[in-house]
Amino acid sequence: MIYIVYLISGIIFIIAGLVLRYFPPKSINGVIGYRTSMAIKNKETWDEAQRYGGNSMIVFGIINFIIAAFTYRIHALSNEVFQIMFLIVGSIVVIIIVEVHMKKMFNKDGSRK
Repeated sequence: MIYIVYLISGIIFIIAGLVLRYFPPKSINGVIGYRTSMAIKNKETWDEAQRYGGNSMIVFGIINFIIAAFTYRIHALSNEVFQIMFLIVGSIVVIIIVEVHMKKMFNKDGSRK
């Protein structure tokens, strides 16, 4: 039954990514959105972080969903520890991917390269 957790967490990441991608917060705020020091530099960095962060979350959610589809057959993946580690590591990877993208697109002061 642990694959249900995979399915639900995958769906949550996909929905959150879609919301960030297509309905991003209009202004920089401290509550909703992808918020890192680079993302909150200015409106341009904010908008790019929401767009790219949303896309990254969608991809991670799809990967999580695919793993769920095969979990019932692969018993090594059918435990809570693996799911928690996958979510933690996956979330960190999403942040790293977005931050690397932001550093490629913007200077440290938030101006576009």
